[in-house]
Amino acid sequence: MPTLTWEERYDLAQHFSPRLVLFPEQQNLGRPGLDAKITGDYHPRTVELLLQRGKIKNGFWQSPQPATLDLLAASTSDQDQLLIRGKHLPSRNDAWRTYFDLLKNSQSQYPLTTYARVQTRAEANARSANLGKETPAPGEIGRPFFTDTRDDDLAIQFWFCYYYDDWANQHEGDWEGVCIFLRRDHGKYRAVGANCYAHETGIRRHWAEVERESDDHPRVFVAAGSHASYFQYVDGGYVTTVPGFIIPFIAIRLNVNFTSTRVDRVPNHRDYKPLEPRVELLPDPIEPPGKNDPAIEHKKWLAFRGSWGVKFLGKLGHAGPTGPSHKGLKWHNPFMWMERHCTPDYLVY
Repeated sequence: MPTLTWEERYDLAQHFSPRLVLFPEQQNLGRPGLDAKITGDYHPRTVELLLQRGKIKNGFWQSPQPATLDLLAASTSDQDQLLIRGKHLPSRNDAWRTYFDLLKNSQSQYPLTTYARVQTRAEANARSANLGKETPAPGEIGRPFFTDTRDDDLAIQFWFCYYYDDWANQHEGDWEGVCIFLRRDHGKYRAVGANCYAHETGIRRHWAEVERESDDHPRVFVAAGSHASYFQYVDGGYVTTVPGFIIPFIAIRLNVNFTSTRVDRVPNHRDYKPLEPRVELLPDPIEPPGKNDPAIEHKKWLAFRGSWGVKFLGKLGHAGPTGPSHKGLKWHNPFMWMERHCTPDYLVY
């Protein structure tokens, strides 16, 4: 079966690109982690913003070096770190100030951006098999969005890169997203469902129940500080649980068998106009036809195995997340991740 071309994938990503409902990116409103109903928030921008003053630290003993895409690509250990602000403590106020210092004269250099990855079910299953990861069981079907499975079923992942997570578990760097699932009918793709990434889990809705702008652009409601993605506005926010015990005041999360209840506040699209991010297509599973296409540079940061942010106190505390391509099943087979591990969003029922 012929694969989709680069141009076809880009056109589909543009056609279904999300519209983001975000709290304002205004420093005077205060950082998102404040205990206030209205605050500012970080918006998803290009990875280059995180590298602007960052440093790469390889292992424990090596001295940090100025962060570059080439150093990210050369990383070979999941213990490597991108020290986004070059410091070892995740200070929330300092992160908020530094963020606006970077944007002050260079906002056009780091536009509102989403990184799109488009792959077929056949490509995803082949990736799973090649990596020796989970593969579909014989006769397994694609519930709940598909009544059967077809090789040309399509998943479009939209990844959002944030400078800082200011919520219950503060840390540098933050990767969240949303995925749209499509089926080809009479030669044309139509959306059948979507799932939002919310912390370590995901929720899903059929396409008819997804709020949209201009027919095919889903609204994504971004929670203040945590940047978890949700399908709709809820007055009072979403109650969620965070695994591990969070020590008050210093906000260190211990990896022990406790959970703490927290609230994700999302903005109302009637108060804040949904924003349109620029779409950058990722060179996976295929590359652009032109050898000098700037999108090829994305391979460098996708290869980074370490944490997008400082690892504070190692495994005892918070650490920046891994990048999209190191998210396990969520990345290499979004169909299976949605079908096996995402729960239905009952708010619309």
